[in-house]
Amino acid sequence: MRRTGPIDLIVPFGIIGVTAYVLLRTSYSELPPLGYFVPVPLAVMGIVELVIARRVRAAVRHVAYAKPMTAIAIARCVALGKASSLVGAAVAGATVALLARVIPEAGDVRAAANDTKVGVLLLASTILVTAAGILLERAGIDPNRDRREYDDRRN
Repeated sequence: MRRTGPIDLIVPFGIIGVTAYVLLRTSYSELPPLGYFVPVPLAVMGIVELVIARRVRAAVRHVAYAKPMTAIAIARCVALGKASSLVGAAVAGATVALLARVIPEAGDVRAAANDTKVGVLLLASTILVTAAGILLERAGIDPNRDRREYDDRRN
């Protein structure tokens, strides 16, 4: 599995963002106002992943205070980080589409003003979960891996 790069995040951001914008242009008036609890699950997931990333990094780097982790647990954490960053990028695209749709009407329509506030909180949550996912994915990488691969190629 290769590391998540910028293109890996831009593609779902763009595809989901454009799709959501088109759907919101046609059916936004039929949707109920967003509740303030919408960004909470993503924010909680981001915080949990930051905590897990710290533990995984300590285990991979063999820090003295770190509890040992099995290789499969570390691999699962890396996969979770990769998936979270991709989902975060996709939801960020949808959130930007939502904000592009509601910000022009936020001064006139009460529901649009509410959805703008929730959209900003949701965007912050998506940025948090995307960054936490990338950190979690990177935490499982052995810091000496590149050096060992270089030495193996030389021999």
